[in-house]
Amino acid sequence: MTLIPNTLLLPAQTTAAAGAVQHLLPQAYAQFGAHGMIVHGRSLRESGKLAAIMRHAPPALNCATWEHTGGEPTVQQVDALRARLREARPHWVAAIGGGSVLDLAKAAAGLAAATEPTAYYQRNPSAIPMATLPLIAVPTTAGTGSEATVVSVLTDPEAGLKQSIRHASHMPRMVILDPDLLQGTPPATVAAAGLDAFIQAFESLTSRYATPWTRALAECALVRISRNLLPLYHGDHVAAAEMLEASYITGMAFSHSRLGVIHGLAHPLGARFHAPHGLTCACCLNACLAFNKERIADDLERIKNIYQVDVEKQVRTWLTAMSLTNPFQGGTIHDMDALIAETLASGSTAANPRPVTAEDVVQLVQQITRA
Repeated sequence: MTLIPNTLLLPAQTTAAAGAVQHLLPQAYAQFGAHGMIVHGRSLRESGKLAAIMRHAPPALNCATWEHTGGEPTVQQVDALRARLREARPHWVAAIGGGSVLDLAKAAAGLAAATEPTAYYQRNPSAIPMATLPLIAVPTTAGTGSEATVVSVLTDPEAGLKQSIRHASHMPRMVILDPDLLQGTPPATVAAAGLDAFIQAFESLTSRYATPWTRALAECALVRISRNLLPLYHGDHVAAAEMLEASYITGMAFSHSRLGVIHGLAHPLGARFHAPHGLTCACCLNACLAFNKERIADDLERIKNIYQVDVEKQVRTWLTAMSLTNPFQGGTIHDMDALIAETLASGSTAANPRPVTAEDVVQLVQQITRA
């Protein structure tokens, strides 16, 4: 086993400090040019944070804005933003928001000069062209790790499909981790994002493609999240920096190791039940943990003995403490064959420590909907 992955793809520049977002526009202007586009969510505008960021714009900077209407990003929303980018012709794009905003902007900036609709590239990843528009990623939640990956997870509502697109050139050129941006985040958002980060760290740690480098990052993140998610949920802002950095290094880990069957199931289940991604992953954990138990027993025991983190118990504790319920309980899958096909086609499922068959998918879904 090599120490590091065969290819390392990392952001060119990362700044982690309270108040760092105040320097976003001066830095973007100096490094990338005088015409920019900020992609953001509604909460950034309504909280006054967007206006505060814009107050630091250099006089010569021409910076437009694009507001994400909410929800998980769709291929149609990416197409709409791509059209706006072709019209505005910015020198750079800055995404300031949660994982949906980051994925939306990443895909749109990456495909800004492409000729086909986004749905085409979702189905034909080998056709994705090289991106030329620099992306700056500024997360406002501690969860997806999108700021440290080349991946955008997109939904195609017309096809009932939730699937990622990825390209090496989609890596953000600059990342800003400012814990001040997490102030005022709704507890439900903290919960969903944090659960996603924790399970991403766990699956990266146990992935069949893990290397010592990705395992070290994933283990560090797993422990930090276990100690800081609940304090952040209860409003402890001191935990914000810990969670933000843990989410970031989780992104670096899983973007090189991939994940596992939890995420292989989470995308098709989430698309069908319209459940928050982090909660979906958390509700898939127990069944998938039991499925993989023999292959990952040493990792589970090691984490428990060294750090006193019991992965299964930890997630159960969080679900209770944050009053979260299983959205799949009693649910029915009406297109099981399609769900099986999507799960087995997922790169996450391919990275699972134990091979997954169609019969395994059926049994896992039955357990998840009975839980």
